[in-house]
Amino acid sequence: MLKIKFEQLIENLTINQISLETEIQNACFSKVKSGGDTLVLTERVEDVLISVLAGMVEVLQTPADDDAPRILIVAPTKEICLWIESMWLKISKRTLMIHTLVFEHRDKVKQRIALFNGADIVIGTPKRLNEMYFQNGLNVNKLKYFIIFEGEKCIKESSIIHISRMTESFPKCQKWIIDSVDGKNTSKLSDSILENPAEIRNY
Repeated sequence: MLKIKFEQLIENLTINQISLETEIQNACFSKVKSGGDTLVLTERVEDVLISVLAGMVEVLQTPADDDAPRILIVAPTKEICLWIESMWLKISKRTLMIHTLVFEHRDKVKQRIALFNGADIVIGTPKRLNEMYFQNGLNVNKLKYFIIFEGEKCIKESSIIHISRMTESFPKCQKWIIDSVDGKNTSKLSDSILENPAEIRNY
């Protein structure tokens, strides 16, 4: 099975003019490999997510042996989900790892079939991910990483309990909240789902 070498990962980043040179990117890239839940508060959320995805590609290296995703990302909008998808495709080139998107305004049955067929990474909006999970359309048994991106924008106060309930059934995995705003919902969510998190700030 094809494994990505560190040199290939760097080549993927270089070809696509993606840099991991900032201090906060280096800190997050290293944190992926060292483990532990993490809260990141920075205006450079896109740069941070790119470094986190790169770290996860290096750790995982190969496609999963079954249909259960190993990375689950919650993002606020369809447009942001599509941007994350574009970054994932650039960073994970030649790994053969599969991804799928789940968000509103797409056929729910087709999304459920895509999840059933298997994906290494699932990217979606809170409402649709919750629907898939609570209707038994999302297998979280092999999850390694859970990311909430721009939490204050995508997690309404009424949604916090649903995210919390979903994470209760997760196996032991690394959870991240990456946000540009240190808001009340992000704080509540951090208290609810992160265990002794490291906190990285850079404004």
